Amino acid sequence: MKNHYYHYVLLNILSYAAIGAILPLIGQHLKSIDITGTQIGIITAMATATAIFATTFWGKRYANSHRKKTVAAFLCIMAGAVAFSLLPLKAFFIFLVGFMTLYFFQSPIMGIIDAMTIESGNFFNDIRKWGAIGFAVSTFIAGKLAYGIDLKIIFPLCTFFFIFTALIIKSIDIKEKDLEIAKPAEKREKAEYRNIFKNRTLLAVVLSAFFVLGTNVANNTYFSFLYIEGGGNLSGVGTAFLLMAGSEAIFMGVSRKISGKITMEKNILIAMILSALRFLWYSTGPTSSWLLAFFFLQGMVNGIILVEFIRYVHKTVNTHELAMGIAVYYAVSNNLSTIACQLLGGLALDLGGGRLVYLFFSLYNLIGVILYMVFGLHKGKKSL
Repeated sequence: MKNHYYHYVLLNILSYAAIGAILPLIGQHLKSIDITGTQIGIITAMATATAIFATTFWGKRYANSHRKKTVAAFLCIMAGAVAFSLLPLKAFFIFLVGFMTLYFFQSPIMGIIDAMTIESGNFFNDIRKWGAIGFAVSTFIAGKLAYGIDLKIIFPLCTFFFIFTALIIKSIDIKEKDLEIAKPAEKREKAEYRNIFKNRTLLAVVLSAFFVLGTNVANNTYFSFLYIEGGGNLSGVGTAFLLMAGSEAIFMGVSRKISGKITMEKNILIAMILSALRFLWYSTGPTSSWLLAFFFLQGMVNGIILVEFIRYVHKTVNTHELAMGIAVYYAVSNNLSTIACQLLGGLALDLGGGRLVYLFFSLYNLIGVILYMVFGLHKGKKSL
């Protein structure tokens, strides 16, 4: 039985709309208040460092809680409140602290919603593609409003979407028997991180993904610089993300079928290679028109890796450890990697502009491709 399908669709649309409203344009906002490229890298990297602790902290509490909806809704409400509080901040250090606080509440939400979706019995790919649509539409709206009104509009937009995400979470009439792992915490085996870190296959997946996911997250910050260097403007950034993130939904929808034909493991490998080639092309400095014309490259990469790596994690862990396995995946592969990419990307931005940022991203991805093959993760049976 597929439980509350449309509720989970709305959860993904709204939660990803919240981050789509703020992340792609946060670099431009910081630049507008005289924050340097290196400082932008520090702010985003330190916020992501906070996310490493936050995802594991809240992931364990979610995994061992019998009030899962309350944990998820609380995080959304707090993330929305903190996002709104960033509106008047201009000083580097104060904004840094505020952005770190936002990430403490915001960063675990995606992993928890992923876990909720899988636990509900719905097909993950079918639900997750709506997150890409929410991100794309939100970024488009934010870009138009930022261009026509003020960049600060991104903060109340983020708040709006997070508050509605919390309302949807609370509206889902989930009973414990409806979730795959949702026995009361005291009656089931307690999930512990020490068991997660003994799982060699999971650790190999996490390490390989480390060299891919960070660049694709940091791209949300640095793409606007490359696009504007190529002759575009803020309104065009919103259009570019609408097309790019929107194309992710298409490939998320067909990714499972592709994996069924060539295996999930090989599907991921192809997407990783394409990611490295995509960023290598970006490093040549294409015009904004060419960047728009090849918007579908992001879909071909992110539309596959964002869902198939989660499915790979799901494949390697016990059911009751799923939320914590996803938390480790997000903490290391996503957040820790993003720290490196944001810091080094900010430095590269100051030294050589957007082109140098994307040359670094391409080489970084190449390391991930090599590790993935060395670990033998590309081998596997066809996915069901």
